[in-house]
Amino acid sequence: MMKRFLLLLPFIAVGLLACGSAESHDPKSNEEAVQSPVAQIHYDLGDGTAATANTLPDREDFRPLGMVDVSALSTPENAPDDWRKVAAEQLIVLKTAHGSVVIEMTPQFAPGHTQRFSQLAKENYYVGLPFHRVISGFMAQAGNTALVSRPRPTTEMLNAEFHFRRAPTTKMTVTGERRSADAGFIDGFKIASQPQSLAMMTADGKVQAWQLHCPGAVAAARLGTDINSANAEFYITMSYPENLDKNYTVWGRVRAGFKSVFKIKRGEPPMPPDMIEMFALVSEIDAAIAPSVWVMNTESPAFVAYLEGLRNEVGTMPDICDIDVPVIVRWP
Repeated sequence: MMKRFLLLLPFIAVGLLACGSAESHDPKSNEEAVQSPVAQIHYDLGDGTAATANTLPDREDFRPLGMVDVSALSTPENAPDDWRKVAAEQLIVLKTAHGSVVIEMTPQFAPGHTQRFSQLAKENYYVGLPFHRVISGFMAQAGNTALVSRPRPTTEMLNAEFHFRRAPTTKMTVTGERRSADAGFIDGFKIASQPQSLAMMTADGKVQAWQLHCPGAVAAARLGTDINSANAEFYITMSYPENLDKNYTVWGRVRAGFKSVFKIKRGEPPMPPDMIEMFALVSEIDAAIAPSVWVMNTESPAFVAYLEGLRNEVGTMPDICDIDVPVIVRWP
C-alpha cells in the first residue's frame, strides 16, 4: 500500500482544488500536456498485488462481461452473421482499482475525437490520472492533470462533432422516438436521427443524426461556451443527461464492465480519488492478455428476434436507453 500512498501524495498537497465540469469546462486549468510513456509505473491494487500500466491481473473483477446474458444466444462461430467483431484498434481497456471497462470508439461518427483519444491512449497519457469529478446519477470524469501537477496538453482543441450526416445507405434499426426523431441502432450504437424521408429535401441527400448520452456513453468534456474546446478530458455517463445530446461529442460506448464505473469514488474531486491504472488500445496490449469483443449485429434477424423478446405484455418496446446490445467478451 506504500506505493499507492506515495502516488496519492500530490492530492493531499493540493487539497480541495476546484475542478471543471462537463457543462462548464475551463481548458486553461483542466487540459494538460501529453507526457512521455509511464508504462513501467507500478500500482498497488489494494490486495497485496501490483500491476504495470499495460498488464492485467488475474482477478475476476478485471474480466468484465457485457450487460446481457448471452448464454442462450448464438456464437460468432455458429452464426457469424449475427455478430460483428470489433477491431482491436477501436477498443480501449480502462482500468481502475474497481475493475476494467471495455470501450468501443466510434470513428464513423466522431473521427476527430476518436483519433485524439487513440493518440493519447498510445502515449499512456491517462495512466496515473484521477477521476476528478464523479457525480452520482450523472457521470464520472477524468483527464485533468492539475491534481498531479502535470502540465497542460500541447494538443490543439477539437472541432465539435455533436452530430453527423446520415446517408440513405446507412441502415438504422429503429426502436422508437426521441423528441420527434427516430431512435435506434447503427452498428450497435444508440442513435437519434431525423427521419430518412427528409433526405430528399436536403442538399446532400442526407439527414442529421447524433449519438445519445444514454448510460455508458463516453464523451469529451469542453468549455461550456466554446463548442470547439474539447481536448483531453472525457466522461462516462451513469444516467441519461438528455440535455447533453447534440451539445457534447460522444466518441465511444462502454461495451463491458459498466458496473465498475459505478464503484468509482464520488466527489468534485474525491479525496483521495480513484486512479486510472490502464487506458490502452487493445491493439497495444500484449496479445496474451488482450480481450476479443463481438457486438451483436443490430441489422441481423437475430437482433430483431432479441428486440421482440424485450416487448412488454402490451407490445411496447423499451426506451432505447433501456436496451442493452448483446456483447461477447473473451479473454485469453
